[in-house]
Amino acid sequence: MIKVYGSVFSRAGMVMLALEELGLEYDSVDMLPRSEQSQSEEYRALNPTGKIPTLVDGDLVLFETQAILYYLARQYGEGRLWAETPAGEADILRWSLYISNQMEVPALDMLIQFKFSDGHPDQGVLDRASVELNRFMPLLEQQLQGREWISGDHFTIADIHGAMVLSWPKLAGFDYSGYPEVHRWIKAVLSHPAQKRLMAKAKG
Repeated sequence: MIKVYGSVFSRAGMVMLALEELGLEYDSVDMLPRSEQSQSEEYRALNPTGKIPTLVDGDLVLFETQAILYYLARQYGEGRLWAETPAGEADILRWSLYISNQMEVPALDMLIQFKFSDGHPDQGVLDRASVELNRFMPLLEQQLQGREWISGDHFTIADIHGAMVLSWPKLAGFDYSGYPEVHRWIKAVLSHPAQKRLMAKAKG
């Protein structure tokens, strides 16, 4: 049985969404980032970084969200969440890395201000993050013109990772009105049937 360590409301939720989409059975060990549980000796024996998520599948212990998503798609996807050609695979990686390398840090900065500022976010941090997001968002908007998903013609791990990361700034008030295609795409992933199943389980 596959086991996932982390909260559905953290990066572990991306992993659980992939598992739901692939129809795989799994157990989840609920823990929050920066929690006492994630810093325990037992957990750090699995993941020395003390971060989440971590996936255990038999003898395989894997951390880093995008590596886990890649593993699940390649090991269990049978074409789902992945591509059929090297060019298609490269395109998935391109957009995953674009969002990861260019946009994830400012997106996370905004999320941290939303979650941990007791209602008094640092406006300077939000402003700097917004500048960075606005710098790289137009290319993403262009890529999504006339297409449902970010890469190829079906739902992939690039959608799971990318849209979830870019849902974080919205919580902190980032204005997506200039990027309607990006906003539509984020909403499509958040309302995906697999995501709805995951949220129903979390609430249950």
